[in-house]
Amino acid sequence: MNSRIRWIKDLLWLIFLFGMMAAFFRLWFGLGATTNLSDAFPWGLWKVLNMVGGVALSTSGFAVGFLVYVLKLERYRPLMKPAILIAFLGYGSSCLALLFDIGLPHRFWHPLFMWNETSFLFEVFWCVVLYFTVTLIEISPTFLNRLGMVNSARFLHRIAGGVVILGISLSCLHHSSLGSLFLVTPQRLHPLWYSPLLPIFFIMSAVGAGLMVVVLAKVICARWYDPESVYGTLPAESSASICSLDGLTGSRAPQNSRAKDIPMLVGIASIACWVLGCYLLIKLADLLVSGDWKVLLLGRWESYLYGIELVISVVIPVILVANRRTRCSPTWLGIAAFSAALGLALNRVDVGIFGYFADAGAIYLPSLLEWALSLGVIAGAILVFMFCVEHLPFFERAFERQENVLGSAENAFSNVLRVPDLVLRGGLYRLTLITVFAIPLAWLALYPPYTQSHELHSFVKPSLGLDDLRNTLKIDGNRSGVFTGFPHSEHQNRLGGASSCKTCHHISLPGDKSTPCSRCHRDLTRDTLIFDHFLHMRTVAVREELSGWYPENHSCDVCHNPAEPKTSASAKSCLECHRDDMTIGNEAEVSLDLKYAPGFECAMHKTCSVCHASEAKRLNRPALSECSTCHPTLKPRSDSRRATWAKSALLSQDNPG
Repeated sequence: MNSRIRWIKDLLWLIFLFGMMAAFFRLWFGLGATTNLSDAFPWGLWKVLNMVGGVALSTSGFAVGFLVYVLKLERYRPLMKPAILIAFLGYGSSCLALLFDIGLPHRFWHPLFMWNETSFLFEVFWCVVLYFTVTLIEISPTFLNRLGMVNSARFLHRIAGGVVILGISLSCLHHSSLGSLFLVTPQRLHPLWYSPLLPIFFIMSAVGAGLMVVVLAKVICARWYDPESVYGTLPAESSASICSLDGLTGSRAPQNSRAKDIPMLVGIASIACWVLGCYLLIKLADLLVSGDWKVLLLGRWESYLYGIELVISVVIPVILVANRRTRCSPTWLGIAAFSAALGLALNRVDVGIFGYFADAGAIYLPSLLEWALSLGVIAGAILVFMFCVEHLPFFERAFERQENVLGSAENAFSNVLRVPDLVLRGGLYRLTLITVFAIPLAWLALYPPYTQSHELHSFVKPSLGLDDLRNTLKIDGNRSGVFTGFPHSEHQNRLGGASSCKTCHHISLPGDKSTPCSRCHRDLTRDTLIFDHFLHMRTVAVREELSGWYPENHSCDVCHNPAEPKTSASAKSCLECHRDDMTIGNEAEVSLDLKYAPGFECAMHKTCSVCHASEAKRLNRPALSECSTCHPTLKPRSDSRRATWAKSALLSQDNPG
């Protein structure tokens, strides 16, 4: 292994370890403490870049499969294995990133049994899972042959055609559905990126850029492992043949040419550019027909970003591939492929994130932990790809060269003195050093209590009883010392006994009479989500006697209007079911929002201060409404104590000894 590849792997391992530490923190602390997501931007970096963008960049599997198995273009068969490998790793890493993006990762299996046939995400989930299974079947023969399971590999080879066609169908379905996801926000998504043709745009851009990713992978792997296949010197007649390719039919280089794979790569890149060119024309035509071209001329930052996206994703690749000189150069061909892939990723981020800035009136900046996890997943996929290229025949000549290198290393084991150098310094030693430095550094850089404000973790502690019967309570939500000594029994007796509980406990949990404040107001300053949607689904299913494997899925129409989107606005009032079992006190119905509870500090001040202010006027006791009435630690020191303190201070100055 040359030093360049070794240092690249070291960097990838460092990024991967940072990502794994970020993954641990995300699972331990949750989404709120580790991300900058909000109601305005519920889809962040992991879902848009890793899932939506990563899946799009992994379309090489079904795109190359269509060329080889459907159009019978056998000249592209050498790219079939690496294309399937890219698809397998792309879909696998996207599913892994999505696992961290959902609020309850341990329920990832629910869509397998809890069907919601009217949801685009349900269809996307099934298509992604099934296509990931298809790529696993397609890639298995390479592993099985390596393990000596020849019969199993032959069987999978025989059914490869049908499996590939099934994969093509699944990919077309879910790529169009990914575009359809954004059709439900016509008023929120910026008009430059919103279009009824989003499903078509998504699948066309994915096919074009996906083919370019295969070209990029081949060029990079050839530079690292097999330079002669792409970077070899071409005779003049071969160069002329390649430069005159029409892009669709392709041409074979002469047998004496060393760069035998260049015609194949130019052919794939030309097909990709034709697809991307059609994609650009349809997008521009859609702007003209819809009238949104006027928005493009407003000169806002969205207009420039939209133009940069089209230049990177389409214009640069098409120009480089159309030019005879640049398309003959592996370096320029790699730049064209990288530009197309980068442009596709930018498009998905524009549609999923940047396009919502104007409507939200805010900006979403991913946290450092989000970047670490996103890049860590990508780095892990690249490391697996490099391992497969080095140890399995995905690129035949590159694999043979690596086998020769590994074989010479194995022969050197006869010299016992070289074993530590070959094993430790070549791999385990370097990885151990990287891990030793990366884990503490990642902990310091990503640990949420260090990087987030204290308010995110100001969880409320229950009140303490100052006596056995809890007649007097010490209320100190964050244990900061600014407590309240609350005479609970005295207040209860003065306000009317047990029947007065609902005066302060304005609302209780179903079946309860006096729910403690900290059960709902669980954060000191921030609103808390107290509505358990899944619990309600199960309860309603039992009450309504719904049937099926998972009857909870059929409970939506009981609370939501089936003709409207299933949001809190379309749900019926909670009081229709909970008017009698939640002990609602002196609260106006219009002010009851049973989804969120305000912060503990706000709730307590609202309950106590208002009553104290009115009682201060009624009893003519102005001090009753002061903070020190409830918080004894905020009482000012008496004049006598101040005088004593001042006198002692003066005496200490006069007699320093």
